[in-house]
Amino acid sequence: MTAQTCALERAAESLQPPHRSLLDDPDSAVLAGGYAPLLARPVIARTWLRALDSYLPGLHVYIVLRVRYTDDVVRQAISAEVDQIVLLGAGFDTTSLRVPGTGSGPAIFEVDAPTTQLEKQRLLERANRTVGPGVHWVPCDFESDRLAERLDQVGFDSTRPCVIVWIGVSVYLTRTAIGQTLADLADICAPGSLLVTDFGEPETITGKHHLAGARRTARLVRCRGEPWLTAMSIAELTDALNGAGFVVRDQARVTDLARRYAPNGRPWCSTDDWLGVLTAERAQSDGGC
Repeated sequence: MTAQTCALERAAESLQPPHRSLLDDPDSAVLAGGYAPLLARPVIARTWLRALDSYLPGLHVYIVLRVRYTDDVVRQAISAEVDQIVLLGAGFDTTSLRVPGTGSGPAIFEVDAPTTQLEKQRLLERANRTVGPGVHWVPCDFESDRLAERLDQVGFDSTRPCVIVWIGVSVYLTRTAIGQTLADLADICAPGSLLVTDFGEPETITGKHHLAGARRTARLVRCRGEPWLTAMSIAELTDALNGAGFVVRDQARVTDLARRYAPNGRPWCSTDDWLGVLTAERAQSDGGC
């Protein structure tokens, strides 16, 4: 349900006038499912977005601008001839529809829970949309499966650099699962590989954050049966990444994303600052391999 809500937000934002829109991702509309009536007209989408932003300030701007941030990292990596993109917890992300997946394009590995993947495939089929042959579906339960094994089964090459996109996932995992995933990434990511992931204020999990958007969002996902389990601050996440052999190269909180991507640096929606995204690079191993 959260994956579909995020798709709805991206699609609704894409319907806004160019001078105010924060994202152009119309492909998300095919994944909106039962929420599709909210996309019937731009004015309906805009009204819904304003209501959402009023109730959960700071969330929408992050949902849409983290896509802009990730797209920039992916495009730059592809221009540098990186040819493997791994989407961890891909959800209803539309990268596979927007990035060329044939010919000289990169191989894209969509890693997610089997139930989510099946629903995504069903929605794509119903909309008569197909992904290229370079897209690989990788069913995986981060709490029990080994990521390295799952990727190896579909032809991922750990000797070549890749881009790992791990956005909007770790909050739903236990610390044990996060640690195991980072250990797997340390094994499968060749030097020069990039990891895009997110961080947040730990207080969002306890429901004691001083910002209403953080408190209400945590309560909402809990009521939906998809509770947040773990939130890592930038300092804590940086330490964990360093331990797995990654070095943080860039980070952007909500206010930073707004300055980078919003028209004149001033988005139409709230920029309450309780979430962020970063890029880390897999460093050379001690042996220089």
